[in-house]
Amino acid sequence: MTIQNLIADIVRMEGNLNRGRSPYISVANMDCFAGQLSGIDAKQGILITPFLIADNGTLYELHYYEFDIEVRGNQSHYVNYNKNNTLPMEITENIKPQAIVAVGDTRFYSESANKYLSSMKNMKFDEEKKHYPQLQNADLFYEIIVDSDSL
Repeated sequence: MTIQNLIADIVRMEGNLNRGRSPYISVANMDCFAGQLSGIDAKQGILITPFLIADNGTLYELHYYEFDIEVRGNQSHYVNYNKNNTLPMEITENIKPQAIVAVGDTRFYSESANKYLSSMKNMKFDEEKKHYPQLQNADLFYEIIVDSDSL
């Protein structure tokens, strides 16, 4: 199965939000997505972007919480944040910004996405919610973009 087919299946599931350009995928559906990643061909990378979305329509992109899976080379590994950055500790201590996946390494592809999504479930987003009170009761959703420059 290709990553595009898997994303298309997940996007059609109930519980997602359809607003504007593309659907926002629920946490429950992202769990389903992560569970099925071991069955993909692992030839194309993805960018997972989280959003906080409130009932009143407020949408906030959590850009600094994004996770990029790039497929290239022959050795899989994580890329860490620069140690001198000024991002909140909630981000730098809990998630990695990127995974480089060796071509065909489906295990690492799946594992890295699962670790990221698992960590995101424990995030409180205190800094964002303090700055934007309308996000106090916002729910977490995701957008997945396929890397068109991949193999």
